[in-house]
Amino acid sequence: MVIAAWPVSQVFTFMGASNMNDVDQLSPVKQGLWFYGGVTTCHVRIVRHHTLYGTGNADDPPELAADHEVDCFYIRFDKPHTPAPWQDGGAALSLREAVFLAERKLGPVVSWVD
Repeated sequence: MVIAAWPVSQVFTFMGASNMNDVDQLSPVKQGLWFYGGVTTCHVRIVRHHTLYGTGNADDPPELAADHEVDCFYIRFDKPHTPAPWQDGGAALSLREAVFLAERKLGPVVSWVD
């Protein structure tokens, strides 16, 4: 079965805050800085998790609606003046793909620390 990456922001709406709170507690496998508006330094982190959360929406195809027990990577980032500590940046099935998604979402300059 092929599972494509999709924005976690869409998944988050259906699956509830507690699952993403669990993800936020994980240690990053890669982290760095990005520049909000090209000026303000903000954090980005990629964490590895064992569950790729589905949408939970019965109208979606089963491969998108259901959770999958598979190693995956969630992109989390912060922005200035937002109430939530981490924003949803998407999910990927490989670290390489997660780095690509983060750089595409957050702009041309992401400075990775590790």
